[in-house]
Amino acid sequence: MRYLYFVLIVLICALCSQTAMSQDDRFLLDHKDLGKHQRPLVEFNHKLHSQDIPLDCVRCHHDFDKNKNNKGGEGQPCDSCHKRKASKKIVSLKDAFHEQCTGCHKSMNKGPVTCGGCHRRK
Repeated sequence: MRYLYFVLIVLICALCSQTAMSQDDRFLLDHKDLGKHQRPLVEFNHKLHSQDIPLDCVRCHHDFDKNKNNKGGEGQPCDSCHKRKASKKIVSLKDAFHEQCTGCHKSMNKGPVTCGGCHRRK
């Protein structure tokens, strides 16, 4: 009986920690630095993407060192490096979103790669 209680407590803790650390399943990609949008906002499904790319958060949440090695950076907001305008070494925020999304969709041969595929009217 003690074993059953122990297993139950471990399961409850595991479920609660997943919920506490997760972010919203879906959210709109909207950022003040992007200014006025010419197309509808993109609704991003984080849960779907994190299931397709398990344990590889650094694919999106990256942080490159001076030698262009991806050293992680999960949880770091995109605009901490990418700004409205590109710098000598860092692409603009808008281009970073576009390169990240379409580049991944093309490499995985999965998901939309056209403007209207992501920027959909409701």
